[in-house]
Amino acid sequence: MVEMMIIVLFSCSFLLFILSFIKKDRTVELEQQIEELSIRHMQELYKLKKRVDELESQTRLNEQQSAFVQKAKSSSQQQLLREVIGLFNQDLELESIAEETGLTVIEVERLLRPYITELQEKEEL
Repeated sequence: MVEMMIIVLFSCSFLLFILSFIKKDRTVELEQQIEELSIRHMQELYKLKKRVDELESQTRLNEQQSAFVQKAKSSSQQQLLREVIGLFNQDLELESIAEETGLTVIEVERLLRPYITELQEKEEL
C-alpha cells in the first residue's frame, strides 16, 4: 500500500513536471505586452515633445512679429505689415507676397527689411 502511494505520487510529480514545460509561460507574454506599451508610450511622448517645441517656436516667432508690428504707426499700416510678415513667415517669395498684398516687390522689401534685420540680430545673440 505505501509502495503504491509512493509510485502514484512519483508518477503525479513526473506528470506535473512534464506539464510545466509544455504549458505556455504567461509571464513572457505579459512582459512583451508591457514592453510594447512602453515603446508606444515613449513614441507618443517624443511626438508630443516635438509638437511642443514646434508650438514654442511658433509662439516666439509670433511674439517677435507682434512686437515689430506694434512699432508701425497706423492701424492700416500695422495690418498690412502683419499680412506681409505672415506671408514671409510662410516662406513665400517676395513676388508672391507682392501679388497677394497688391504691393510692388520693392515695397515688400522695404517693409520686410527692418523685420529681417531684427530677426538676424536676435539670432546672433
